[in-house]
Amino acid sequence: MKLAVSYAASTQHLPYFVKALQNCAVKEGETVLIHTDTESYPHYPAAFLGAARILDADVYILVHPVDVLEKGAIKAWQEADLVVDLSSEPHAYSDILREALNAGTRILRVGQPWDVMKRLFPTPELKKRVMAGGAIMEKGKTMRITSEGGTDLRISRNGRFTMKIWGGSDTPARWDIWPSGMVCCAPEEDSAEGTLVVSKGDVLLSMAHYVEDPITMSVRDGLIVEISGKGKDADLLKGWLAKSGHPDAYRIAHVGWGCNERAQWDRLAMHPRFGFATQDNEAFYGNMQIAFGSNYGIFPDGRTKCPSHIDFPCLRNSFWVDDVQVMDRGTFVRPELQ
Repeated sequence: MKLAVSYAASTQHLPYFVKALQNCAVKEGETVLIHTDTESYPHYPAAFLGAARILDADVYILVHPVDVLEKGAIKAWQEADLVVDLSSEPHAYSDILREALNAGTRILRVGQPWDVMKRLFPTPELKKRVMAGGAIMEKGKTMRITSEGGTDLRISRNGRFTMKIWGGSDTPARWDIWPSGMVCCAPEEDSAEGTLVVSKGDVLLSMAHYVEDPITMSVRDGLIVEISGKGKDADLLKGWLAKSGHPDAYRIAHVGWGCNERAQWDRLAMHPRFGFATQDNEAFYGNMQIAFGSNYGIFPDGRTKCPSHIDFPCLRNSFWVDDVQVMDRGTFVRPELQ
């Protein structure tokens, strides 16, 4: 992926950054904190600075070295109306994010290549679909996921907070991502039971890897207790999970589905500066997205804190919330989600 060299690059897309802040309900006189670091892409802070000035917000930029703790920044996050998180390492599962949300701060995470941000820019239609999906999930106590590949997994939501991620942080204590489009929750961490199969063509997101040989995982009391498969992918996943050295690396973190019809499944790649995969697969329309590892931070009721987190965006899965079928083999069956 190419990144712009000229600092003038931040000016040519300024209307998008203004609209992004409007999606976050930024008003005249509000405090907007742009948080970046010494390894972040430098053009986005400049663009957000200009956009916030256009909206007459009180805006400033906080820059920190990547190899130091950020305890000193927590108070700044708590006192801001909106934090735009542009850091090279996302704060999704961190104390600074959790404490800022507890203080009521709105947070927008931005860390994608410009072509992805533009192509997946949030629309009213996407927001409506995400909110409708979130309403379905919020009504349920249990979830079930199946696939022709062998997945049959039951999970308890039982009152857990539902995240409706559409690309704008417009209410207090809300975290969102530009770009995105998904519905998910952190289920009860010891509730998942059954079998999860990551089939050929599905994604090991933290490794930026399309699965070639199916991986079968036995899940008991919320934990992956066995991983098997005939090819190399099962061994790759075993090694990745083991290197964290933490037992909760195997614990279910969150589960949901993607809602963005403009996302492209074939755009999996590691961002050369930000160091993580692009947003297309997680937001991909009709994918079942499940993760294991840390979920403390963005989820107000998430309890797991560990040094790893891995997402599995998966195609052609069926999804139920209680007795309400949401997807049939990767196709939404509810009209409000189509």
